[in-house]
Amino acid sequence: MKTLYLGLVLVLAGFAPQADAAKPMTRLQVLVQNEKGDPVPRASVIVRTVKGKKKNKVTDTLQLKTSQQGTAPLPPIRQGPILLQIHARGYQTFGETIELTEPEQTVNVTLKLPQDQATVTR
Repeated sequence: MKTLYLGLVLVLAGFAPQADAAKPMTRLQVLVQNEKGDPVPRASVIVRTVKGKKKNKVTDTLQLKTSQQGTAPLPPIRQGPILLQIHARGYQTFGETIELTEPEQTVNVTLKLPQDQATVTR
């Protein structure tokens, strides 16, 4: 009886949907620097995986800080579109949609200083 049960489990496992498990993964590393080329430590790196025709459905979110060298190695992420946001004190916020297509990818981000603000009076 145990042999029949084990055989049935193995046969059914072969027919189980494997769409997500078969999707290739990407090891993503983000390098954050300023306009002078210096690393930006402790910047918040937020990665959101998205789905849908308009790429507007967020499915997973990862958040971490950059190291003293300005790098943020992320755990493997399913290939496809992601939303990448970077926040760092004293810099403009960076945001962009990126397509992950390779087994290993590095994204270099250059943060800009905030622009001067003007006040309009009447």
